[in-house]
Amino acid sequence: MKRLIFILLGFFIFTYNSVNAQEDRSAFWGNAEAYLYKQAFQMFELIDRALTENPPTIGSPMTRKLALYNLDAMLHETKYDDSEAFKNFIYSRTSLVISDLSKPVNEGMKIYKIYNEGFIARTQSVTIAFDLVRGSCKNQLLISDSLMRLLVEQCDILFITHNHGDHADPAVIGMFTEAGKTVIAPNNVMEDNKNIQHLWSEKAISKQIQSVDVKIFPGHQDDMPNNLYVVTTKEKKTIAHIGDQYNKDDMAWIVNLKKEIPQPDALIINCWTHQMNNLVEGFSPKLVIPGHENEMGHTIDHREAFWLTFQKMQSINRDYVVMGWGEWFQCK
Repeated sequence: MKRLIFILLGFFIFTYNSVNAQEDRSAFWGNAEAYLYKQAFQMFELIDRALTENPPTIGSPMTRKLALYNLDAMLHETKYDDSEAFKNFIYSRTSLVISDLSKPVNEGMKIYKIYNEGFIARTQSVTIAFDLVRGSCKNQLLISDSLMRLLVEQCDILFITHNHGDHADPAVIGMFTEAGKTVIAPNNVMEDNKNIQHLWSEKAISKQIQSVDVKIFPGHQDDMPNNLYVVTTKEKKTIAHIGDQYNKDDMAWIVNLKKEIPQPDALIINCWTHQMNNLVEGFSPKLVIPGHENEMGHTIDHREAFWLTFQKMQSINRDYVVMGWGEWFQCK
């Protein structure tokens, strides 16, 4: 009798699952768009999970490459630019950073990649932001004001490299200045705003700002002034962020910068910069972290892919870490 019950139970389970499987298969028949949007939710959620479970590490492990290459594929299909699946992904990645920023840094320097070339660097004594922006795509914000305020609350200083909207966000600048926090930028960034410390010179500037030592070098993106920042904390941890440096004439002095600066523990470099190998060797960093992949305000041919970044970084004779949005790496 028991054997008959188990047989019947198995039959009913099989029949139930078969019917539901048939319903699931047919639910999207004749509706390809609904099918693709449902698939987008699955893909973004799986990429989010894969990145969370496989945090950044030096080099190019296969699991992370697969996750980031799949992210390229999703971000290079513009139909998802304003989808709920993509918005959920951005929200999740940003929320992870906000949660971790509330935890103490017990050693070294922790570097967070927020979006584009927006990075945050933390030591025990200070939290520094670079080129922090909300980002936009199809006239919609990628990072909401409420989430950005939570990021800003954790930061002490904002450095802005140059006057482009994907690096200098007036609303984010306002969040810093309204809170009485320091903002450093070239002269042409909101030049009438007296709450910004405008620093630009054709010669290098050395300055102590709050608790950090800062060297600022006069770089350019084409003809636009683009500050190169080298920041050293009380703990003697140094981070360099060069914004969108891209100017062949500047290479004459950039290749010798290592003679003028502490060795950076990390160099933040845009993934399409001019003469990357020579530029990196000019700074002589311990670690290279690329940024600017998949800037969503661009067309897909200029949304620089992670797979391209990995190709470029493999020719760099330095340790490197490729990070997605909402990830972090600790420099010991």
